[in-house]
Amino acid sequence: MKKVMLVIVCLLFAATAFAQQSDPSNDVGYVKLTATGSGTPGVQSVLNFGLPFKFWTVVSNVPQYGTESTRPSSIIGSQIVGNANPTLADRIVRQDGGAAAFRNGVGTWTGGLETGATMVPGRAYSYQNKTGVARTLVLAGDVDNSGGYGTISVTGGVATASTPLSWRDSRNIVIATQVGPQLVADGFTGAVNPLQSDQLVAQNGGATARVNAAGTVWSGGLTQIVPGQPYFIQNRPHVNGTWVYDYATGAAAAMNAGILMPTPSITKTPMNNEAVKTSSVKGGTVKKTTATK
Repeated sequence: MKKVMLVIVCLLFAATAFAQQSDPSNDVGYVKLTATGSGTPGVQSVLNFGLPFKFWTVVSNVPQYGTESTRPSSIIGSQIVGNANPTLADRIVRQDGGAAAFRNGVGTWTGGLETGATMVPGRAYSYQNKTGVARTLVLAGDVDNSGGYGTISVTGGVATASTPLSWRDSRNIVIATQVGPQLVADGFTGAVNPLQSDQLVAQNGGATARVNAAGTVWSGGLTQIVPGQPYFIQNRPHVNGTWVYDYATGAAAAMNAGILMPTPSITKTPMNNEAVKTSSVKGGTVKKTTATK
């Protein structure tokens, strides 16, 4: 009888394990960014960042998988410090247009970036840290490197028009072979004189990339797009003026065309959904886990 019971228990355990492995799952990526403090409470320091993942709507601290969110209340959550006085509260600001949101004295998000749900991929944002001390910002969401998240109008017509942007991608992607060809196809223009060439500029650190007059050879210290980092396109004066960059056919199109992708620094470990926001990660890297739906 004991042997029969042991067999039944083993079969039940095996069936349960199989069911857990068969459940649908999604890859969860997370990146940790550091916002330095000003040293004086109330005096802000600024961390510029982009959105490398697709984010979920969060209800009562539970992510609703499959329901995308473009609100800072779900993307940032309780990571920034609120205040009853809006001028003293930490703030998230969208760089193009200036829409902002903050948490009030009871922790409720308010402001146009929240009510308008306009914290969308492809744009660049600023975390205004007013605590005076260094803080971290963890961005965690679905890994979605497929592109297809709209277009951005690249401003032209002035000496150096800078358009802020970022890429929703969990990988370090090579500019020369992956992002660059699509930028050139859409309107990014090079020149013999570097001062007349459009530039891609890293907001954090200031490294730049530009292309030659033929639009084929890239140069400069900026060679890769890094997850969670924001950039500028500096559109120098030339005949095409303002042009439109299409995220639908960027790095994803390069991959589909068979261009070799770089090997990213990603680790995969089992993790509960609830642990994603609070797990310790190395600054400047992307990590990926498999979360069961």
